[in-house]
Amino acid sequence: MRPSWAATTDKAKGGFSSRHFLRLVENSIDIGFWSGDLDGEVIEGSIGLYRVFGLDPSIALTFGFAKEMMHPEDRARHVDLLPLLRTGQPMQREFRIIRPDQTQRWVSHRVEVLVGPDGRPKLAIGMVKDVTHRYEVEMSVEQGHDRFKALIEATAAVVWTVSPDGRVQDMPQWRMLTGQSQAEVQGDGWLQAIHPDDRERTASAWQFAVSHREPYNTDYRLLLSDGAYRWYNARGIPILNRDGSVREWIGICLDLSDRHRLSSTPAKVAGAAAAQDITVEQIRGARGMTGLSAEELGRRAGISVSTVRRLEAEATTTQARPDTILAVRQVLEAAGIKFTFEANAKPGIRPA
Repeated sequence: MRPSWAATTDKAKGGFSSRHFLRLVENSIDIGFWSGDLDGEVIEGSIGLYRVFGLDPSIALTFGFAKEMMHPEDRARHVDLLPLLRTGQPMQREFRIIRPDQTQRWVSHRVEVLVGPDGRPKLAIGMVKDVTHRYEVEMSVEQGHDRFKALIEATAAVVWTVSPDGRVQDMPQWRMLTGQSQAEVQGDGWLQAIHPDDRERTASAWQFAVSHREPYNTDYRLLLSDGAYRWYNARGIPILNRDGSVREWIGICLDLSDRHRLSSTPAKVAGAAAAQDITVEQIRGARGMTGLSAEELGRRAGISVSTVRRLEAEATTTQARPDTILAVRQVLEAAGIKFTFEANAKPGIRPA
């Protein structure tokens, strides 16, 4: 089939017709063209049009072929397409089609109407472009956003973003958590919601990360809007521009209250100068330093492997029994570990 709108084109310099350029465009960007007399039913389409719709070029096309190939869910919204064209109204629509091979594609359809000598709509010319890739990208972005939102909700995390220099303009979720106003969080004001004993350390960690453009990771006690302090882990990374400069910082704050629950239960050890609490981090670090497997530690302490795993979990919800913690501590100390509890420092471990 040789479309009339292509067959009548003038030849360009050098003997090339505009049909050659049309073919080049169609082969490059999945696009097709058609034209048809509005007083008739048959339309003439380019090879690109047949390619977009997945049709055999030998098939005769009518004004209704696109509607017949539309996805059933889209068809009702586009029943007015042909009647509107015959009134002379141009249009641009996007809809899904189902090809003969049962593949689904999104197409963008743009139509212009030419009037005859009598002023009545006479000829319609259209362009159809496959835009499936754009919809797939948009869907992927939307799904990624939904997954991110679900993850944040599941972890009860607080998400924050700040300017490249590390100065806060606003952190809505932080304000909801702490009760601070927008004016109070600006600049370094957010630090006022952190426990006084943790504030200087937190500020230093944040300043180091910003000045060195390094990931930020620290724990602190945060004063919530209900007046209670809770432990949180704050993590952040710089988002870089292509030239290596920082565009912004993005991070999250995770509630660590359950992680610190172990230290709320005294684990009294015979011979110790004072009852001290061993933490999740100490247990994990001590087992790693001694090379004991979870199975071996459980066997020596007389507890199950699942109990060992639970004691080392970052977000355990089970209150450990004092005698269980004591048994684990005694095994690790016997294996050569010294648990340290120095003033103004986190609990630690070292070889005995």
